[in-house]
Amino acid sequence: MTLEEMIAVLTHYKNGGKVQIRPINTPNWYDFDVIQSWDFTNVEYRAKPEPQVIYGDFSNGRLRFFSGEKYTPPFGRKLKKFVEVEE
Repeated sequence: MTLEEMIAVLTHYKNGGKVQIRPINTPNWYDFDVIQSWDFTNVEYRAKPEPQVIYGDFSNGRLRFFSGEKYTPPFGRKLKKFVEVEE
């Protein structure tokens, strides 16, 4: 990590943001609520990404349009919100 990246994640954590960690050379990120010591040599840190949200415009059970922004669909169509979840 660069010094700027370290400062950004430390500032994010200090301001109450959620942080994820990943040991170097491993694929998975883990949520970490309380970090008592930081190890920038063996561990990577990042601000926890916000879940993606998309809206789908449905008519007769078929997806007609989707968007990352909430909007009012045309008459007769329903707007459904989809939120990314972790498995």
